[in-house]
Amino acid sequence: KRDDIDVVLTIDREEEGWTRKVGFVAAIVKGVAPSPDNAVAIICGPPIMIRTAVDELVKVGWKDEQILNSLEMRMKCGIGKCGRCNIGSKFVCIDGPVFSLAELKKMPNEY
Repeated sequence: KRDDIDVVLTIDREEEGWTRKVGFVAAIVKGVAPSPDNAVAIICGPPIMIRTAVDELVKVGWKDEQILNSLEMRMKCGIGKCGRCNIGSKFVCIDGPVFSLAELKKMPNEY
């Protein structure tokens, strides 16, 4: 456990025994209003969740390089052979699966 790291875990529907935040990530980002000072945001989830969370982070001043997105939902074979995970010339399974928002903006708008 470190005092200089804040992790906010959330689920979208309440479950028995869950004691952390519940709701849509974008609303939670807005409510938490994390400071971009000396920080990175790591986002993992379905495309719509990633997009809405990124939008909220950008609104509160996060830079593209500070927002890391995990796109492993697009992977199937994991070795670049099936072509399912390509975004333009990039293969999520080989070149990722984590891409900064700056990197995503250089790719075709497929995710």
